[in-house]
Amino acid sequence: MAIIIYVIFGTLDVIRETNDVKLVAEASYTLVIAVMFPLKTILFIENRFVFRKLYVTVKSTLYDAIKADSNEKLLKVVNKGWKIVCSLYIMVSLPLISYVVTACWYYMNGKRVTVSKTTSILMPMKTPYHEIGLLLHSIFMFQAGHTLLMIDMCFVLLMYFFCVACDSTVKILTVEKRQLLESRPEYAIRLSKSLREFYKVHVKQVEYLRDLNVMISWLSLVPLLTVALCTCIILLTMSKGVDLKFVSNLVPVTGELFAYNWFGEQIKAKANDWSMALLNFDWPNLNAKDKKAYYLIVCFMNKNVGVRTAIGDDLSLITMSAVLKFSYQAFTVLQTMDA
Repeated sequence: MAIIIYVIFGTLDVIRETNDVKLVAEASYTLVIAVMFPLKTILFIENRFVFRKLYVTVKSTLYDAIKADSNEKLLKVVNKGWKIVCSLYIMVSLPLISYVVTACWYYMNGKRVTVSKTTSILMPMKTPYHEIGLLLHSIFMFQAGHTLLMIDMCFVLLMYFFCVACDSTVKILTVEKRQLLESRPEYAIRLSKSLREFYKVHVKQVEYLRDLNVMISWLSLVPLLTVALCTCIILLTMSKGVDLKFVSNLVPVTGELFAYNWFGEQIKAKANDWSMALLNFDWPNLNAKDKKAYYLIVCFMNKNVGVRTAIGDDLSLITMSAVLKFSYQAFTVLQTMDA
């Protein structure tokens, strides 16, 4: 927390001392990250017990559902999850590394600069103060970047495993057609067994999704707000001249927004797959008692399923386009005021 306060005061010092609109815009980006980082961390800590419950469910219920489909599929899912983790890590790390490497390069060539030109070290630019400021700023950047990465990575993986488990659950309702020598009661027993197995797994997955909504409702709102503000700031900066190093910040925030909303869209699609699998199920051949259970499950499926933010919006690609539209509209208004 002390480093965050130090960075905020250093950034405010730069804003106070400059009239450069481009520099102020970049400094505003730093302030947004400095404020959102502790906010998101606190929200995550508040929901740590819910996260622990979700993690246990993934390691038990979801893994079992995928493994019941095939061991090869479980192995592919784990490998793909690892690739997702690596992609997110690279996406976040590259912009951070570029800032630190640039500052170190100048330092080795005898020129003293800060890690970010929008944040003062609040100390003289000479040994050992410059080195201390360089170290503190580097710690902040990697701490903020990788902490936010870990939180987002957890949610992406939680949603990813849920989507894969849903595919395996749908296959439970795929029952082989009645055999030539199979009696109707025997076929009804097979259908009943399939429906009961689906219901047992489905109830656990719905509970998992409910817990995911509890945890992600406010936490998902933070990246949406962050991306809206940061995209607007980056557009303002680009309108004054393109700085490729700063524009690289658009990569992780856009990737974060896309990952959240794409998986939110996938969860809605998987819920629709549940409904379609039930509608295509050979329910007329169920016995009377199981038909009643089938009707109840179908009625429950008519409820809207998805991941929602605290303000009630679903995480989906429509939400992503709305956030980007808001950023552009805010950018246009600010440009008009500046003119």
